[in-house]
Amino acid sequence: MTAKTTLTDTDKAAVKQSVKHARLVEASRKLARIVKHTDPPAEVRAERDALEESLKGWMLHHGGDAFCDPFSPDHEKVLAKIEHAINKGGLFSLAMPRGHGKSTILKWATLYCILTGRRRYVVIIAATAEMAQAVVDFVRQQIQESDTLHAHYPHVTTYARATDGKAIKARYQLRADGKTSGIHWSKTTLVLPEVLDLSGEPYVSNGAILEGHGLTGAIRGKWRDTKTGKVLRPDFALLDDPSTRESAESESQNNMRERIIMGDVLGLAGPREKIAAVMPCTIVQPGDLAARFLDHEKHPEWSGETCRLVEKWPDEQDGLWAEYAHLYEDGIAQGRGTKEAFAFYKKNRAAMDKGAQASWEHRIRKGETSAIHTAENLLIETKDQFWAEYQNEPKKHGVTLYTLTPKIVQSRTTDRPGGVVPDWAQVVIAATDINPSYALTTVVVAFGANQTAAVCWYGLHKMHVPKESTEIERRRIIYEELAKHGRALATLPCRPQSARGPSWIIDGGGGGNPKGMVQDFAFHSTQICGLQAICYFGRGWSNWHRGSHGGAGRRVRVGEEYYHAMESRAKQWLVCNTDYWREIMQRGWTGEPGAPGSCSLPKGNHAEFASQICRFQLSEKQDVGDKVVWLWNVVTSQPHDYSDAMHMAYIAASVSGIGTGGQVAKPTASKRPRTGVTVIPL
Repeated sequence: MTAKTTLTDTDKAAVKQSVKHARLVEASRKLARIVKHTDPPAEVRAERDALEESLKGWMLHHGGDAFCDPFSPDHEKVLAKIEHAINKGGLFSLAMPRGHGKSTILKWATLYCILTGRRRYVVIIAATAEMAQAVVDFVRQQIQESDTLHAHYPHVTTYARATDGKAIKARYQLRADGKTSGIHWSKTTLVLPEVLDLSGEPYVSNGAILEGHGLTGAIRGKWRDTKTGKVLRPDFALLDDPSTRESAESESQNNMRERIIMGDVLGLAGPREKIAAVMPCTIVQPGDLAARFLDHEKHPEWSGETCRLVEKWPDEQDGLWAEYAHLYEDGIAQGRGTKEAFAFYKKNRAAMDKGAQASWEHRIRKGETSAIHTAENLLIETKDQFWAEYQNEPKKHGVTLYTLTPKIVQSRTTDRPGGVVPDWAQVVIAATDINPSYALTTVVVAFGANQTAAVCWYGLHKMHVPKESTEIERRRIIYEELAKHGRALATLPCRPQSARGPSWIIDGGGGGNPKGMVQDFAFHSTQICGLQAICYFGRGWSNWHRGSHGGAGRRVRVGEEYYHAMESRAKQWLVCNTDYWREIMQRGWTGEPGAPGSCSLPKGNHAEFASQICRFQLSEKQDVGDKVVWLWNVVTSQPHDYSDAMHMAYIAASVSGIGTGGQVAKPTASKRPRTGVTVIPL
């Protein structure tokens, strides 16, 4: 048996002291988390209430140097529409010139919404999550650092300042009665504190929420529970330039973003409520996302307002201003600067300003004389971009020899289901463009005797070759993925078939493809998947040479802007004039479906495919010596893999005897076997 332990008085005193210390520490820690604010005096509250009656007055007071110049008439109209949306609801799209401060106005309007309690749940939606976060960061900074906001809204700013910008401090923050303050302070979300005034009443800003999201992120189904158990849904959306330059140049991206706004964004308030929204934007391309929401016919539910830097151009735009532009550009080019041009304007200002009207007379850069002077200099400096960035009247990029748009390509859709080969087809070609970083991109196209083409199927075979892979690893991965893809193609109802040549053409150059790997695969393709493949190398006009391409031990068959070289059965390839065949392929889409040389699509939605077909626009073509020169405008840096695969299919059809002159000779082998009509979704 163990002896019974008896606590001495000393032990009891020590325990009592330890408990007392623990309670003191706990109380001290709790006290350290408590934040208290002091309401401003009556005269300051009266000033605050008066300023809140006008968005413009409130912004001028709290914005300080951000609004150092008087507002233009356009600014007044824009502010009135934003204020109407905040107070009464509605949908407003606003196009303003770059540098007119639309983003600054948007940021301060966001602060106005949540601090005055006019809106409880505001969502900032920008083209990217980073852009939306910048607005949230601005609001956070002003609430923490602005002295004028602190004077008027200490019931918000005191608690924000106490967090030191740290989310964990916000999480454990307490108000005077020991209950949580409710403030939330994270990277993309702000929730204002829920505190009481001296009379025990809550402030109108209590629990107001601000979130920032990219348009293509997870923005559906937003809601939050309040401390009282009520569910809050967004009641105001601010869409800050929801397009990037690249998305504005892509019809499929514009379509997708338009659907997101009309569906996901406008549905944020829930099934029984209408959300208010304001969209400051800039028209980058004709018909882009901004242009659509500013078009009263396309979106009559949105009240659009388009502002320009120059309302009326000077009478001497093609006279004295043309001379000025020459002086300006020549001075810069020769290292003399703009001194001569500026002196010319000052001397002839009266005549050069006649008839001109700038939208904002205070928009004058340092060293320049007038708003119209600034505008003319911007026109010289930015060229065609001026019309989009400052006038919201973008010019179409480049001049094309024929008109081909994604809309035209999509209009070539027929009633033919995907996966079905037309009865008139003589050959069915698969063409694959290789991008080791993400996919094999393939089209399957049927060709008739008069080069009539029909896309039967297209799609991506996902793959990834790590950059750090060794040469052997790269070869193995690509080889194996081609084998998998080839077996899948062989099972399609529109199985590639050709009696006179290869049925599968594969890109062998560029994109990080290991040298000779595609040729190796092509040699074994018949055994692997039953498709006769051939390796393709494209050459632009500057590297393309007609004529004999023979060599020691090499046999060459010269065709229509291509040559087929063979060193052995194991080593053969096609080298082709890419520019020639890209033009032939694109012109095919300008014809009506079924016409000789035309190309058509199966039924379905082909927005991204059509967009990729048009990402090269032919601006000029001419004979220079013994060569034909093609000059292409690259519409966007986005992928154009389907365009590459399509012109490769035309090349393979030519190798099989179907070129621009129609079918060269009747195939000696039997016709392709009839395929079923099972539909493979595109």
